[in-house]
Amino acid sequence: MQSFLTVEEFGPDKISYFLNSIVYISKLQNVDDILFKIADVLRNILECDRVSIFVWDKRKDKLWTKVAHGLAGRIEVDKETGIVGWTFRNQKSVIINDPYSNPYFNPEVDRKTGYKTKNILATPLRTYSGNVIGVVEAINKLSGNFSERDIKLAEIISIYISNFFENSLLYEEIKRTQEEIVYRLSIAAEFRDSTTYKHLVRMSLYSYLIAVEMGFDESWCEKLRLAAPMHDIGKIGIKDSILLKPAKLTKEEFEEMKNHTIYGYEILKDSDIEVLRMASNIAACHHEKYDGSGYPRGLKGEEIPPEARIVSVADVFDALTSKRPYKDPFPPEEAVEYIKKESGKSFDPKVVSAFLKALPKILETMNENKD
Repeated sequence: MQSFLTVEEFGPDKISYFLNSIVYISKLQNVDDILFKIADVLRNILECDRVSIFVWDKRKDKLWTKVAHGLAGRIEVDKETGIVGWTFRNQKSVIINDPYSNPYFNPEVDRKTGYKTKNILATPLRTYSGNVIGVVEAINKLSGNFSERDIKLAEIISIYISNFFENSLLYEEIKRTQEEIVYRLSIAAEFRDSTTYKHLVRMSLYSYLIAVEMGFDESWCEKLRLAAPMHDIGKIGIKDSILLKPAKLTKEEFEEMKNHTIYGYEILKDSDIEVLRMASNIAACHHEKYDGSGYPRGLKGEEIPPEARIVSVADVFDALTSKRPYKDPFPPEEAVEYIKKESGKSFDPKVVSAFLKALPKILETMNENKD
């Protein structure tokens, strides 16, 4: 593979467009965002109708794509079949100007969609270290057929882009691992209290949706989503005789139950990790009330951290609409009325307003994540 092109071969306009695109892509972290931008860059530079980006899934040993111009949804292909599979196995670029006569071409997609594939360029997604992590497939050159120059362009671009993408996959894996640990630790802390995994998922997503509606930036909202499930982690310090008592708690027992907020704060405080610092505020303050009548410190109004004000609404709404051993679920409309009635008392009116605006998405999330 030739590792460079002259300015004349690449074209000054394309160089400028490519460099600006690289700068833009380098700032992205979400895998889907990176893939969509890559596809658009390649389609423009290669001057073709469609680009599909296939990524190798090690666990499934298949190539998949959610980014295919003209198609919707996730597509999986076997690495032993098709032109994409051939390119991945052989780690070589290929041009096919008469796909219907090629034994590796699968015309099934054309038959289903009515699309006519006239020519194809496929090239491996290869990192600087030489690892092939997927395949780029360009379809239907807008003028004539794909050329060796197009292969050079695709190979050079794929090297730059593969590294951004590989780093993004690593980031996504770290984020998924972090999220899994958060949920599992939260479940471990609340397992004795009949709390379900789906409750933690729901209330964290509700919190995220409310925060978005309030105008917090995406990074803050995502941290809140990860921190919210740890709100009751301090229950791990409450004795079973109190936590699992089927009858009403005595005054002394209820005072001890209140301490789960303090225990949670002590577990999570002083961390260098932003999500855990946010979780410590939530654990400490999610039972504080806007009018100052909550616990453990009787904080009032904006003395309560915004993350705790948001989580208190999300948590109460899900608790009301969930079935528990001691109660049947409230209908959503009754739970909403309770939240509205407590606006300015238990809950921040601004949070309640955002909750009501986000309600259609919250109800959709509820239906998607039933126990």
